[in-house]
Amino acid sequence: MSTVSNLLKTITKLWPFANQTSSIQPWVMTAEGIKLLASRSEYELVTLESPTLILPRKFLFYQCMDFESVPRALRKNLLAQRVRQFSPFNNPASWQVSEGKSALVWFWDSERVVRMHHEQDLPTLSVVPETMLYPALEKGLRLQPCIEGWELQYWVNKLLLHSRWFANKPDAREQADFVRVCGATEDEYWIEGSAELLSKPWNEKAFWSKENLQSEAVAPRLVLGIFLAWFCLQLGLGLGVQIKKAFLSASVATKNHRLADVVKQRDGALQQQEFNQSVSALVDAPSQLHLVAQVRSCLASLDKFMILDWQYQRGQIAVVLQQDNLDTRALIEACNKNPLFTDVRAEPGITPNQSRLVFSLPNAVKEANDAQ
Repeated sequence: MSTVSNLLKTITKLWPFANQTSSIQPWVMTAEGIKLLASRSEYELVTLESPTLILPRKFLFYQCMDFESVPRALRKNLLAQRVRQFSPFNNPASWQVSEGKSALVWFWDSERVVRMHHEQDLPTLSVVPETMLYPALEKGLRLQPCIEGWELQYWVNKLLLHSRWFANKPDAREQADFVRVCGATEDEYWIEGSAELLSKPWNEKAFWSKENLQSEAVAPRLVLGIFLAWFCLQLGLGLGVQIKKAFLSASVATKNHRLADVVKQRDGALQQQEFNQSVSALVDAPSQLHLVAQVRSCLASLDKFMILDWQYQRGQIAVVLQQDNLDTRALIEACNKNPLFTDVRAEPGITPNQSRLVFSLPNAVKEANDAQ
C-alpha cells in the first residue's frame, strides 16, 4: 500500500445526511460487526463531529517509534517499512501522530475494515483509532476504560511511550508488571481516565499553526503561492484605482449636484410644514368672542358686577372684576365646572371690591414660567 497513514487522514467523505449534525451518531467496529456507538449505555451522550468508524483498542497494535537519527525526508518510507515489520497483517493500515522526532503509530488490518464495508453496505466513514478520541496526558500513568476492555498507558512529555490492552480491568500485579516493563518509577503519577470520547482526534491542529508551517513540506509552496496572489492583487488594485478614479470623480460630482437639489427641496418642505403648523394652531385655537361668551356664562350667577379689564395672552385670560362683597370661592367653583378651562384662580385687585380672575386654557404657559 502507499502511505496509508496520510490516506486515512483524508478519508472524511460523509454520507448525504452528514450535514444534519443534530442527529449524527458515531460508529464502532466490534467482533459482531459495525454498530452505533450510542447502543452502549456509557456512551449515550457521545456525539462526534461526523459519522466515524472507531476502531476499538482491542483491534489495534501500537508502537512509539524514534526517528531522532533519521533525516526528515526518509522518515515516511521508514515508517511504512516498520509498520509492515511489526504488523501481523498482510495489508496493514495505520494512523500516525508526529511529536518532535518521535511518531506514535497505531496499525490494524485494513482488509477487515474493507470487507466489513462491502458485506454490510456501509457508507464511507472516517476511520479513527479509539485511543485518539481520548485526551492526551502530559506525563504519568493512566488506566483508560475503552469501548471494550481496558488500556494501560505511560506518557512522557505528551508522548505515549507504552500501551497495553486488557480484556478485563488489570489487577495490581498486572499494573506493577506494566510499570516495570515501561520503566516508570514507583511513585509515578496515576490517573484513571473517563469513558467520554472527544468530538475529534486529540492531535488535530489548526492548519495555519507554527508547527505545520515549519514541518509540512507543502508549507513553503503555499507561502510562495500566497505571496504571488498578494502581489497580483496589489498590482490589480493599483491599476483598478487609476482606471476608476475619473469615473468615480464624475459620479460623485453628479450625485452631489442631485443631493444639493434634494436638500433644497427638503428645506423648503420643512419651512412650509412649520408655516402650516402655525396656521393650524391659530385655526384650532378658540376665538376671543367664544372665550368672552364662556367667561360670561361663568359669571352669570353674579349681580351688578363690572368688568374693568380683559387680557388674553399665551393661553390665559385675566379679567379684573368689580363687585361689592364678591364670593370668590363660589365663583371659582362655578368657573371650574366649565370644561374649556383647566384652572381658575382669584387674586386680589387694586381696591377691596376688585378681584382679578385668571382662566387657564389647555397647554397654557404659567405666569411663573413667564417670570423666569
